[in-house]
Amino acid sequence: MTEKKINSNEFFKDLDEFRTPRQMKTYFENKKIEIISSKTLNDLARLKTGKYKEFLEEFYPLFLFSQSKYVPDNALVRIVLGNQSFDAIVKFASGLEKKYEITGFLYGQYESEDAISINQRGYSKIRIGDTRDLESKAYDYLEEVILNAKKKANKNYQGVAIIILLDVFYYLEIWNLDTKQFIEKAIERIRELPFNTNEVYIMVKNSNPVDLIDKNIYRVI
Repeated sequence: MTEKKINSNEFFKDLDEFRTPRQMKTYFENKKIEIISSKTLNDLARLKTGKYKEFLEEFYPLFLFSQSKYVPDNALVRIVLGNQSFDAIVKFASGLEKKYEITGFLYGQYESEDAISINQRGYSKIRIGDTRDLESKAYDYLEEVILNAKKKANKNYQGVAIIILLDVFYYLEIWNLDTKQFIEKAIERIRELPFNTNEVYIMVKNSNPVDLIDKNIYRVI
C-alpha cells in the first residue's frame, strides 16, 4: 500500500514554538517515532527535504543542549527559522533571553548521494577512490570543523553564544578509534580562535544517551 506523501511544512508546522526542555524531548521523541515508522517519512528525513533539514540540523542539536545543565527545567527554548545571525533563543525565568548560533560541518554532497542511494537501493555508495585510513579521515573532518569555526570567529557574534557540533560517533566511535585525544585537540584548536563572543561551546555527538549530555558539552570560551 502506497503511503500518503506528507508535506514537511505541515508535518513540522509547530517546529519553532517555545517549549520547556521536557517538551523539547517529548516533541523530538514523538516525531522520531513517526518518522521511523513510515518509509515515506524516513526517506524524506534522510534526504533532509524541506523542514526535515531544520529538524535534524537545528532542532535536534538544540534539543540536546536543552537537556544540559546550561538550560534550567523552567526555561523556554525555540529554534528560529530563517536567515539571521542566530538559530535559537532560550528564555530564562529571570527574564533573561539568550541567543545561540548552532554550527557544524557536513559533507553535504556525500550525504546527499548516500541518502539517495539508501532510499533507492538500501545501502550507501562505496567510495572506491578514497584510500585514506580511518584516522586520517577523522582528522580531515576536524580540519573542516576548524575551518568552519574560523569563519564564525571572523563575524560579529556579540550577544550570541556559539555551539559547535563535533561528530565523533561517525568518524571515530564506530571504528573503535580514540575519541579523547580527538576532542582535546578540537578544544585546543577552537580555543585559539579570536571569536567576537563571550560564549563558545563544543557539543560532541556520540553514542551516549541524552541524559549524559553534560559529559558531551565543553565550554571553550
